[in-house]
Amino acid sequence: MSQVHPEIQSDDYHQPSGLFAKVLKTKNKTILLLLLSFIVGSFERIQSFEIKKGYLSAWRLLYVNSYLAICIYFIFKRKLFYEFINYFDREIGTYMSNDSIRKFIGKNRLLFSIGYPFVFTLHIAYSVNDIIQVYQQSQSYYGLAMRLIWNLFRSIIYLNRYLIIQFIIECCLHTQICFKMVEDQIESIKISDSSLDFEEMQRIRRLYDVAIGKTRKLDSFLFWVLPVYYFICIGSFQLNLIFIIYEYQPLHLMLMVREMVSLILVTFHIANINRLANEAFNQVYSLSYKVESVEMQNEMRFFFTRIKRGDVGLTILKIVLITPGFVTSFGTLLLTIALAIPTNFKKS
Repeated sequence: MSQVHPEIQSDDYHQPSGLFAKVLKTKNKTILLLLLSFIVGSFERIQSFEIKKGYLSAWRLLYVNSYLAICIYFIFKRKLFYEFINYFDREIGTYMSNDSIRKFIGKNRLLFSIGYPFVFTLHIAYSVNDIIQVYQQSQSYYGLAMRLIWNLFRSIIYLNRYLIIQFIIECCLHTQICFKMVEDQIESIKISDSSLDFEEMQRIRRLYDVAIGKTRKLDSFLFWVLPVYYFICIGSFQLNLIFIIYEYQPLHLMLMVREMVSLILVTFHIANINRLANEAFNQVYSLSYKVESVEMQNEMRFFFTRIKRGDVGLTILKIVLITPGFVTSFGTLLLTIALAIPTNFKKS
């Protein structure tokens, strides 16, 4: 892996991509169109509110309005998003000609881009089943055409929630890239035959500090978004699991799979920030064999001290740090609750 020097021209390939990220950088008309799609989804849910199914209808109304609230929050907090993106952006951009970093970005974006056709296919499959049932009942081609148009429109509208999930993941990926750059630069030094250079090592430590700063900016930006997202996602998963056990319908299975896949994707990318930050310890330690001067020993000691704190990553309300260990424990707890709730629900 070759070193990349600051004079190399940077690009914006490392910045968050996706429709939502682009919308936040564009004119207000585009923002209003996206906001309108969330409002339409909320209005459609309000129209379908049923008093006789109060708890279920209220939950569905809360679900769509939570995404609407997140959308409005992102729009009004665009300044925080700009601060997050522009924080040492030029310094990060100088490393983007490195093929390993671009492959890391491309691989993660490819895996996530598969979700678009997957989620859209689920909605279309449900729509086709709904259209067939309507046609069998009415035998009207006009009703069939109107139902087809409405289901297609609703499927597109429902994808706006997926845009928010993609946006969160892209922001996490943008932060992960900083730590991958640290790893790449250390790997370049390891495979070289030359001794450690103090200025070069200091530059790597500075890049690690940039990654920490990026993480803190993102944590402030997603301060209450993550708690709200996890609440509605886990709640929807549990609710649909209950319906699958006691009142099975293909729609409930589709919604449960949707929530589970999105929950896994978001959690993986959030926890991966902490993992990459902590992995730097072993990488820096492998360079200690090349240390010769007292000055370099002090530099390495500063680096070790910072990494060993293990406090880098996103948090829930700045209280709980989301780490791979926390995800494992929390996942076990959720599985226990998922198995217990249907039983308690049946008893009540």
